[in-house]
Amino acid sequence: MPLAFARPKTRRGLAFVAATAALVLALTGCSASADEAAAPAATDGVVIEHAHGETVIPEKPQRVVALGWMTPDIVAALGTNPVGIEEVWGADESGYQPWFEDFVTEEYGETPEIIPYIEDGPNYEAIKALKPDLILSLYSGVTDIEYERLTEIAPTVPYIEGPWNPGTWEGMTRTVGKALSEDAKAEELITETEELITGLADEHPEFDGKTFVWGLTLNEGGTDLGVYLEYDPRVRITEALGFTSTSAMDSFLATAEGDNWYTGVSLEKLYDVQADLFAAWGSSAAEGTYTVENKVVSRWEPIAAGSYVIYADDAAASAISAPTVLSLKYILPTYVDDLAAALQGEPTIDGE
Repeated sequence: MPLAFARPKTRRGLAFVAATAALVLALTGCSASADEAAAPAATDGVVIEHAHGETVIPEKPQRVVALGWMTPDIVAALGTNPVGIEEVWGADESGYQPWFEDFVTEEYGETPEIIPYIEDGPNYEAIKALKPDLILSLYSGVTDIEYERLTEIAPTVPYIEGPWNPGTWEGMTRTVGKALSEDAKAEELITETEELITGLADEHPEFDGKTFVWGLTLNEGGTDLGVYLEYDPRVRITEALGFTSTSAMDSFLATAEGDNWYTGVSLEKLYDVQADLFAAWGSSAAEGTYTVENKVVSRWEPIAAGSYVIYADDAAASAISAPTVLSLKYILPTYVDDLAAALQGEPTIDGE
């Protein structure tokens, strides 16, 4: 199963990854000279610093194109229905991720236009036809050239730190809130979501102190089990629910290459990885079954105890892998129920 990619996943077969990093924001405020003290203050707008420079957003945008993952959710939750989005991993037959479609249909009465996918980068013509006054692409791999071309259409905010590096869901919410001049609303959404997580954790004291590994299913013939590192969003969310990462996390970090948010554990060393629970995603239920029936994996502590949760459904896997204030409301109640059942020896392979 591929772990990295160059564009957002679509039904044309690009693979998924999720990542965490810090976000850097800057805001310029109002200013007035002494001679203009009696006049209304003039604003230079919002300035957001990012990996390609900085973007000035002169006034609150009305027509927002939200590219890639996560961003469309946040824009919609902050009070603006995007005029256009891309079809991304987890979309159903309608072309929208289910939680996003439900929200915008109820809140706005209509869904955004889906920007047709093309192989060679952003669909500039389709984006331009939407007449945006802001383009947001925080979870993307927009290159310098692509960024320049997008800015010819409208002010554009790409990734803050680096390609395919969206930062935490909280930080990304604040960035989009800043861009839309909805800082207070962004903080409200973060607080509501944190309260949801805390409430679910409080309902399940049995999670406290239980150790876990978040990973991937095995490809046929695979000899390494993919695992995610401590700053991956799946790991962070599970820890927020009361679980504790495996004591093997330090060894995971030591073997990770570069800025990767994942590594692999040789099946020969799997028994050295202590965990009460294993959570994972895979491309199919059959792949999940293949993993837990592997001669080595089947004897690993959490698998032998039936304490595992494997998501093969794209929507479920996407919701927990690229979390937002909308997707977490969608997936967390199910995820928590699955975790609780797994600790009782009742495993889940979603899609079976």
